Amino acid sequence: MSNSIDSLVRMINQIAANSMGAHDPAAEVVKHLRSFWTPKMCADLKSSNVTSELNAVATQALAAL
Repeated sequence: MSNSIDSLVRMINQIAANSMGAHDPAAEVVKHLRSFWTPKMCADLKSSNVTSELNAVATQALAAL
């Protein structure tokens, strides 16, 4: 995995962990990604096929993008 993908995985997992107290954690992650990530960052992460590296909330959020 490339260094930039590693960073994106780490970041989305952290965002997901921080959203665990929300009513709908995956929706909170999606909201964050749409607000603060570039479309390229989201596309790179989606196309990298790293779902095994993501926690459950991050996996749900990525699928919802």
